[in-house]
Amino acid sequence: MEEQKLITRLQEAIEHAKTSTFYQKHLLQKHIETLEDFKNIPFLTKDELRNHSPFGLLAVRKEKLVQYHESSGTTGEPISIWYSEQDLQNIVNRTNETAVFFSKNDTMIVRFPYAMSIIAHTMQDTGKSNKTCIIPADSRTSITPMTRIIELLRKCETTILSCMSLHAIMLAEVAINQGLDPKVDFPHLRAICTAGEPITSYRRNLIKDIWGVPIFDNYGMTETGTIMVDCMYHHLHPALDDFYIEVLEDDFKTSTKQGEIGNLVITTLNKSATPMIRYKTGDTVKVQEELCQCGKQIYEIHGRKELLWKVKGRQFDIWDLEGMISPLSSRKFWAAGTRDHVLYVVIERENTSDYVDCHYLDLLRDQYGIEIKIYIVEKGALYDRQEPLSFGMKGKPKYILTQHELDYILNSID
Repeated sequence: MEEQKLITRLQEAIEHAKTSTFYQKHLLQKHIETLEDFKNIPFLTKDELRNHSPFGLLAVRKEKLVQYHESSGTTGEPISIWYSEQDLQNIVNRTNETAVFFSKNDTMIVRFPYAMSIIAHTMQDTGKSNKTCIIPADSRTSITPMTRIIELLRKCETTILSCMSLHAIMLAEVAINQGLDPKVDFPHLRAICTAGEPITSYRRNLIKDIWGVPIFDNYGMTETGTIMVDCMYHHLHPALDDFYIEVLEDDFKTSTKQGEIGNLVITTLNKSATPMIRYKTGDTVKVQEELCQCGKQIYEIHGRKELLWKVKGRQFDIWDLEGMISPLSSRKFWAAGTRDHVLYVVIERENTSDYVDCHYLDLLRDQYGIEIKIYIVEKGALYDRQEPLSFGMKGKPKYILTQHELDYILNSID
């Protein structure tokens, strides 16, 4: 977007936000004439969102509201977010940019929670806008356990599966346990749409290898709805007409260079019911130096800032961990923890012959400068399969082991 037009859009967003009680005080008489002026605007934090919920950030009349959502509360008290009809339509428009290309010939299973989060409703509304038939299969109810999803995939000739990336792997395991081949026995399935957690290139390739269909990711949050979607080359690109994006170093003053991981800060440019001005999302992102084949910049979501493994001053995120795991024969289900300056990675066994070569651990130590131990544990050590109804029904996937969990696993190995 041309700079002067962007400055005008940002000032309009600020003026709109100031119609809310919170922003009247938070922004005071803020006015910008340059992007440098914008950098003096105070950040919006999650704590401020929580403390001023449910109505403090509301910037439209109540009669314009059509939908209410709350964050999952996994990192604190839930946050209240309101949406107008136009907000929801904007989210659908952005989601429609994904290269999966929903159509009237599709039947899509929506395997996200339908409760207070927004992604299930986003996928359903986007599908319906293209006359796609929707199978609403909430992931938080015993009515649609994993086994029933497999049944619905087959008998309803489902063409698109929409779910968290980990659930795509779990569903494949359920199918295999039923004697089915995910690549062969679901002939109508043409794509998997993921959201709800970062998906690395390693996991994307893993899911594609398992199911034999392309993966299309959607990045967003309850606070904003969809922000980025995959193009036909399977890279995330943001909707820059709707958002101003900053990627900042930990000082929250300096912009990161391309190719470096930074903190994602979002400003909504449309007149949303719950506007976000310089919102600290808590997520980290990398903007790649090279352009995508489609001509746009590539964004990699690296996950929550607080969900990192720290060893001897070095930080590891989910991309680092899955990069270590990707060459191994067991790589579907894993978790990691740290203790005594050592990074421990625990992976569930997929084949009886699976093991980790000592030479590979030596290579990792040389590469990262710390001791890394990888253990292959028996199936079920991380995800209990004894109760089929509960398999895959937990909340957000959990990859960080507590000290107690790590001790328990290591003691069981010894």
